[in-house]
Amino acid sequence: MTITSMLLMFKLNDRSDVSELVAVMSLGLCTAIAGGSVSIEEAERRLFNPKVLAQLTGLGLSESLLEIVHLGTELEDVQSLVPERLSESLAQMQAKSLAFLNQTMNRSNIAA
Repeated sequence: MTITSMLLMFKLNDRSDVSELVAVMSLGLCTAIAGGSVSIEEAERRLFNPKVLAQLTGLGLSESLLEIVHLGTELEDVQSLVPERLSESLAQMQAKSLAFLNQTMNRSNIAA
């Protein structure tokens, strides 16, 4: 028996949960692209596309997180126009994702 598709749902309680998940996904996808495990096209299908960006914008997520996703939508352009800058773009996105997570987690720890 072959499974061709699967619906995966997460129950996220608030905007901060969504933000943390998006930041973790961005960090993981950038790392996987840099390591050659995931293609840019696959990352675009999963997170880095205008439709997802519009949905996240509609949720009112932070500008810094939306910027990370927006940068992801430009990776294919970077790869085709200035391929020597792809590693730098991925590293920048990874750093921004980590900074976002560190800031978010520090706020969560203070509130707890």
